[in-house]
Amino acid sequence: MSTILTLRQFEPKPWPRWIFDALLWVLFLGPVISPLFRATGLPLVSDAGLLARDLLATYVCPTPERSYMLFGLPMAVCARCWGATIGLWSARLLMGSSVALRGPLGWLRSLPWALRLLICALPFLLWPLEIVGHYEGWWFAPLWLLLLNGAQAGFAAGLFFCSAWPGLWQPVRP
Repeated sequence: MSTILTLRQFEPKPWPRWIFDALLWVLFLGPVISPLFRATGLPLVSDAGLLARDLLATYVCPTPERSYMLFGLPMAVCARCWGATIGLWSARLLMGSSVALRGPLGWLRSLPWALRLLICALPFLLWPLEIVGHYEGWWFAPLWLLLLNGAQAGFAAGLFFCSAWPGLWQPVRP
């Protein structure tokens, strides 16, 4: 009995899931809201949309010119970055089901976090390959392919974040 109490004392407390979900909503809706705000033409609202586009295009997105257009204005990030948020959401929704925990993804949680990070970072290697190939003129990938490239990398990142967020990916108990 004392062993059970001792083990429970050292289990990390779960973090609120709503914080993780709120971050995902901001990442998903932010790039879409930016051109919508700019399209209104209202002084402060339009400026906020332009600020979001400028900040994300300058400091986050490697190829902001490869964006989808809404109302004739580019989204705040490229199709690849927005695809990554779709992949993050896919991983989060998958981790909400118990099938993933017992199925083919259950082994990932048992690995040390550094190895999980390495495995989940591998799909991001396609990003520099695609970006360099685009700017060197070797190929021109359509936006739907960038979206898929981002989604597969975002899904892998989502698996890592879900496995690292305390209490989000519960271990399977026999």
